[in-house]
Amino acid sequence: MLRRLRSRWHALIHRREFETAMADELRFHIEAVTNDLVRRGVPRDEAERRAHVHFGGVERVKDECRQARGVLLIDQLQSEIRYAARRCLHTLGFTSAVVLTLALAIGANASIFAVVYRVVLHPLPYGASDRLVALEFSIPSRNVPTVYYIPSRLYFQYLDRAHTLSGLAMYMGANELTLTGEGTPERIRVSRTTSSLPSVLRVTPAQGRWFTDAEAAPGASQVAVLAHGFWVRRFGRDPAVIGRPISLDGVPTVVVGVMSPSYAFPDARVDAWVPAPFATSTTATDAYVFAVVGRLRDGATIAEARSELTRLAVDLDPLYPTNGYRALVSTATTLLDATVGGIAATLWILLLAVGLVLLVACANVANLFLVRSEVRQREIAVRRALGAGTRAIAQYFLTESALLCLAGGAMGLALAWSALHVLVAFGPVNLPRLDEVRLDGLVWAYTFVLSLVTALALGSIPLLRFTPVVQSLHESGRGSAASRGRYRVRHVLMGVQVALALVLLVASGLMLRSFQKLRAVDPGFEATSTLTFRIGLPRTDYPDRGRMAVGHRAIVNRLSALPGVSAVSASTCLPLAEGQLCQGGPLFIEGQPFPPGAIAPFVAIRAIDGGYFETMGTRVLRGRGIDRSDVDREEPIVVVNQALVNLAFPGQDPIGQRVRLGNPSLAPGPPEWLTIAGVVVNTPIFGLAETNPFPQLYMPIFASRTVNMAPRLDAMSYVMRTTVTPGALAEPVRRAIGEVDSKLALGQVRTSQDILDRAAAQMAFTMVLLVIAASVALMIGVVGIYGVLSYVVSQRTSEIGVRLTLGAEPRSVAGTIVRQGGFVALAGITAGLAVALTGGRLLESLLYGVSPRDPSVFATTTLLVLGVALAACWLPARRAARLSPLEALRVE
Repeated sequence: MLRRLRSRWHALIHRREFETAMADELRFHIEAVTNDLVRRGVPRDEAERRAHVHFGGVERVKDECRQARGVLLIDQLQSEIRYAARRCLHTLGFTSAVVLTLALAIGANASIFAVVYRVVLHPLPYGASDRLVALEFSIPSRNVPTVYYIPSRLYFQYLDRAHTLSGLAMYMGANELTLTGEGTPERIRVSRTTSSLPSVLRVTPAQGRWFTDAEAAPGASQVAVLAHGFWVRRFGRDPAVIGRPISLDGVPTVVVGVMSPSYAFPDARVDAWVPAPFATSTTATDAYVFAVVGRLRDGATIAEARSELTRLAVDLDPLYPTNGYRALVSTATTLLDATVGGIAATLWILLLAVGLVLLVACANVANLFLVRSEVRQREIAVRRALGAGTRAIAQYFLTESALLCLAGGAMGLALAWSALHVLVAFGPVNLPRLDEVRLDGLVWAYTFVLSLVTALALGSIPLLRFTPVVQSLHESGRGSAASRGRYRVRHVLMGVQVALALVLLVASGLMLRSFQKLRAVDPGFEATSTLTFRIGLPRTDYPDRGRMAVGHRAIVNRLSALPGVSAVSASTCLPLAEGQLCQGGPLFIEGQPFPPGAIAPFVAIRAIDGGYFETMGTRVLRGRGIDRSDVDREEPIVVVNQALVNLAFPGQDPIGQRVRLGNPSLAPGPPEWLTIAGVVVNTPIFGLAETNPFPQLYMPIFASRTVNMAPRLDAMSYVMRTTVTPGALAEPVRRAIGEVDSKLALGQVRTSQDILDRAAAQMAFTMVLLVIAASVALMIGVVGIYGVLSYVVSQRTSEIGVRLTLGAEPRSVAGTIVRQGGFVALAGITAGLAVALTGGRLLESLLYGVSPRDPSVFATTTLLVLGVALAACWLPARRAARLSPLEALRVE
């Protein structure tokens, strides 16, 4: 066996030597027989003739030798490919239509599959990443579906007592800090984490090292590990950066390591990692600001981990009864699922959509192949009459379809490469792992298999349409109409195209309506003519909350003097703004003690400067807002949103009521009561589509200096209302900030409209791709209907001529053809509506404010498809009605 394989391999690799040796050997044997006959007295010419007869033909013997060596099949395949290529070049119209149609469909599938594979299916770039879990929770008693952060006190409870987890790491979502020390000050995204993170994720720095437990202890000098991308951008790949001092928010910091390019935790926007505060059990707090990632112990399951984590949280409650640990229910999930989130369902739906586009394209091309096979029935019959078997004819057609589909696949890969660059460049910034998307080997293999499967399906069509030899040879070819069976197949394919196009149009219409509903949501603020940005104050220059508040007030005063600025204010957090450390805590109401076992409501807390609501354009519903005099007098007042009123004061007037934040036993001084001065409209925190607005509380920045659990003031977001184009003020703002403090830098510079656009970006992304898929499917389907009916008209030209000669009205002829196509379109629409009504619930999780059976969407798309289909039918019908009877009869 091995000797035979080596012989065949040698014949393939050294083909020219094999052919030469075979020819020489045959020539030797023929000459030997010829010489032997000459010696017997036979004339040489006759001897040569008898020698060739003896061997039965040189080429036949060569084919037998090639078959013995396993190269005959290769020769036949090469011959078929060359012949198929010539046929394709001879019919450029057919070839171009097939290749372009398949390229669009296969390219769309390849590009979306690349995104699905890299985002949803590809493992995270960590060791044994399937064992990593994100510790998430829900609070059913407060109707909170997901809590992504936990107190550091609970983290140490798990670290000490959890047996289902072999390792834990705590980290804070990336917050912006000001980098100084080299070059221009810059706001960079820094994640604070524990020293255990690399061991949990099983990663190591590319250069240097990670920080140690000692470096994470309170009082230790701060160190940092840089992200690879930031190291390249800021330090130009300088290996001497290890050990270099920098400054982060005024804190002296030493660079100790650089991570590998693939490491991007918790996301790709992080520029550096530093040790987390409260990284020891003695400094733990009850603030919900830390996220936690863990590694399952060998043999443990997520279900077991969830049960244990819930129990350990309840065990902590007796020690800290006012912090609501008993209300936490663990919903721990794999780190991959937590990273991908709800985008997985969106991407699978998009892959299904482009799969339907491929089916529409295949139905369209199948009709082209049907027409082509009918035209070539006589050729096939002649081949069969001359002895060609089914296998030879199958190879003949499959080679041609494979060549066309592989060409379409190759062009589709080129289109996918371009499409992926566009997706990565313009995709929503909150789409996880988007930077990892690329055309890798698996996508190439997927495209190749997809092309081959398509080729097999299309190449089989002519084989299923064989006509008996005698019937094919007696058909008049061009003038004969196709049989009813062939009409039926073409009509079914037309109906399939219409049905699938309608399904995609309904899906895109529902997403379009959802997007319109989402953009119509009142965000609770006026987004026009506003510029927002974030500024952090170095702790070395602003060591306490009082100095921080004074520093922010100085910045507000300087910005207010800029030309084109009508109002300026600041807040610790803005609505819908990512990358901001927003705080929250339990709320206690004066005169409303909680019974044993009850849990205080959890509210989001914002510290604001005077005039914030007026600058943002947020409506005050009752009472008043917070003005600059309230801030200057350090008035112990707060403003709450309507959601907090509904939660804590149902059916009551909240104005004048007093509240307190956090556990009073943990307050640095006597608990301070805050008086509610006003109520404002709800503003979203996480997304525009929030169905249950989160309760929020606003306090003056100066008053927050003495309030328990008050928000941190080291970084605040500024909002400016302008009388000029907001973007034009970015540079004047930078100069003004530099005049206040040259060490400060701006971050997250964007307009409020940009924030709104980003909040709707994921739905817009889905909507645009579905609209494109539906448009392509509709275009292919319309072209298919037009092409089939045009072919039918050309096949029935002589029949139409006879009808017109016998007195038929042109309008009647046109009506017959329109009705024929219209009935097929109606059947396709009916089937498409049934599929859309049944499968609409797949989109339900992506929709906002729209039913998956929205009647306006179904009616609009149905009329659109019907109108376009009838237009495609009318064009061939008009041409048929304008035929001259004499010219039509001459065709026969």
